[in-house]
Amino acid sequence: MDSSADATMTASRALLGHVARSLQGALEHVTLPQYRALVVLAAAGPQRMGALAVTLGVHPSTLTRTVERLVAGDFVTRESAPDNRREVVIALAPAGEALVADAMARRRDSVAATLERLSPDEREAVRRGMELYAAAAEEPGAPDLLTLGM
Repeated sequence: MDSSADATMTASRALLGHVARSLQGALEHVTLPQYRALVVLAAAGPQRMGALAVTLGVHPSTLTRTVERLVAGDFVTRESAPDNRREVVIALAPAGEALVADAMARRRDSVAATLERLSPDEREAVRRGMELYAAAAEEPGAPDLLTLGM
């Protein structure tokens, strides 16, 4: 591997550190799979159970257990679909919304604190480098990132 690949690998570990630290508070209340479901709901709005299972890439029975735990924790609501009472719609409850918002704010604050250690010129170099890397890597679309809870 060349030095730019090594540096990128090192930076990716640092970025994953921001992600891991931002989730610490959330993971005291929910599991990572439950958090992923909350992120999808926060980004995409209320979802029918079947659609949410597909987005998360899980079996519907697995999602049913996940949703039951999230309902019990007041993180989501579960209601019959207005147009088909046999279908269930899952929506983010205020506690779930707050949990996701807090994790995202922690992540942004953590990244910002790291960037503050750099000079303005260095921050601009990082910004430009990240833009170039994201373009070259064909940054994953929202559906791919949602399955990772991002």
